[in-house]
Amino acid sequence: MDFLSVRQAAGALAVDESRVRQLLQEGKLQGVRVDGRWLVGAGSVQDRKRLPRSGRPLSPRNAWGALAILSGCRPSDLSAPERSRLLTRLRNLAAHGGALPTDDLQRLLSSRAESRRYRVHRGVLPALLEHPDVVRAGVSAAPRIGADYVAPGQAEVYVHPERLGTLEAEFGMMPDAEQGNLVVRVPPVSAWPFLQSGSGEHESQAGERGKDAPSSVVAADLLDAHEDRASVAAVGIIEPLLARPERIGSRAA
Repeated sequence: MDFLSVRQAAGALAVDESRVRQLLQEGKLQGVRVDGRWLVGAGSVQDRKRLPRSGRPLSPRNAWGALAILSGCRPSDLSAPERSRLLTRLRNLAAHGGALPTDDLQRLLSSRAESRRYRVHRGVLPALLEHPDVVRAGVSAAPRIGADYVAPGQAEVYVHPERLGTLEAEFGMMPDAEQGNLVVRVPPVSAWPFLQSGSGEHESQAGERGKDAPSSVVAADLLDAHEDRASVAAVGIIEPLLARPERIGSRAA
């Protein structure tokens, strides 16, 4: 049997590496563990690719536009027809009769940033999460915005694309795609002002440092985990945003 690394399988399937590991654990992909790392059967990856999928991911630009619209912003870098199309897609989600289609929504927003996993000493994580070139995301921001999800020992951030190398050196960030405790997402530079706007959505505590991503972004991050508790928390964030169609896209970004 031919094998692929987890990274190669993730690239072939256009999913995050953590999703590949979950599919392996669930038996939905075939693979073997060698020295603690997964090797993925190439044939099972091809079989997975042939399964029908709903919708294509948005471009990074449109993914950030959709997240801004969900947060009540009107993205200035999108044309009126582009905003209208995104608004229609979001309102269709809001009108969905059953449970929110989390897999479809995750796929829709999956191209918003490049995702990397690192191993970082736990003692430096608090300082990293308060760094001005970092925006807390996913598991690191969820409890702070009132979402019912915690993942002790794990951290998740967005990093300004021009500052990643400096932060890697400053905090001793070592790439570790299999067992890293820090997920770093590198967005387009154009998304950075919107990312930093999220801390204004909730009341800050005295002496609080650092910034949290907007609620819509935190929900998208949680969906990327493909884990039941994270998905439930993400739905708890997104459904109230979708339930207020009069607010969607109502103010300029």
